[in-house]
Amino acid sequence: MTATTTVYVDETRYNLYATIHKGLRRAQGQLMMRLGAIDPLNEADVAGLVGDLRLMVLMGRMHLKHEDRFIHTELETRSAGASQRLADDHDDHERDFVELEGMLSKIEAAAPQQRSPMLRALYLRYTKFQAHDFEHMIEEETETLSLLHKLFRDDELAAIEGRIVGSVEPGMMMEFIRIMIPAMNPAERLGMLGGMKAAMPVPVFAAIVDMGVKPMLAPSDWHALEQALAKAA
Repeated sequence: MTATTTVYVDETRYNLYATIHKGLRRAQGQLMMRLGAIDPLNEADVAGLVGDLRLMVLMGRMHLKHEDRFIHTELETRSAGASQRLADDHDDHERDFVELEGMLSKIEAAAPQQRSPMLRALYLRYTKFQAHDFEHMIEEETETLSLLHKLFRDDELAAIEGRIVGSVEPGMMMEFIRIMIPAMNPAERLGMLGGMKAAMPVPVFAAIVDMGVKPMLAPSDWHALEQALAKAA
């Protein structure tokens, strides 16, 4: 998609990209800022950042696989060839992930005094990946989403997203919730958590709130969400 392309998206229609992409953008941006400010001599900070970057690579891989398996497969049934450019981007992302993982392993193995130029190189490489990924997500949220709206009803799109959610094991789902919740606006948080509260056993929902929601929000944001959930009950 070029910078001058304008695509109308009906924001009243179902959007299966919005919340996960918000979460990925926020989490990636935070990692980029941490990379830029990291002290290479601080063993704990470097280890924590390497671990968080590895988790982000894992989550990025899972997100691409979800789109390939559940969205692109359905799209191809109604518009053959429509997902080819997206698939090419996903292949590029996988090459990025392999390279980033290699850089992380070398940083782990290096002496603290050797890490400064390696972390600088990782910072530049990661921001290059991030720029490409942001552009890719914009294409999905404009061109691809517009095509999905033409080819699928909202209930069909909701069902696709439901199959994606159902395929994620609980531990990894908690990680996705942790990056999505602080990136959402209040209405989006209420919509997602209200649906989860209505569908889940009370202990399961309480665990998600305690481990994946409340710790990720400022106290004022959590208080507002708690009140909204109580009113919606």
